[in-house]
Amino acid sequence: MPLSEREQRVLDEIEKNLYREDPSFARDVKKGSPNFSEVRNAKLGVVLFIAGFISLFLFFFSQLIILGVVAFGAMVGGIVLMAGSARGVSAARRLNAPTAKERVTQAIANWEEKVKQRYKRD
Repeated sequence: MPLSEREQRVLDEIEKNLYREDPSFARDVKKGSPNFSEVRNAKLGVVLFIAGFISLFLFFFSQLIILGVVAFGAMVGGIVLMAGSARGVSAARRLNAPTAKERVTQAIANWEEKVKQRYKRD
């Protein structure tokens, strides 16, 4: 469902304010979310690789050289699409994931809380 003209203006205004107030955060958010095209390319790469793999078996049975070349090209193309899109998707996950320091700090805080609860005197 498309946005109404008023909703689109409000959304554009919010985006402009975000860029004005904190441009580095806005860039990180824009980089952080994987584009729909990256996810689509990853799926297309998987399908292309599988089609190439099946074509490779057909090449072994039919002995048509052109089929072997097409199968090899499809498999390489699928791998290239998957690798290119995986880089963008994994970068988005890394931006949202806590750092090692944050994980250690949180684990220590949880442990301290458990110890306090265990030895708390009423």
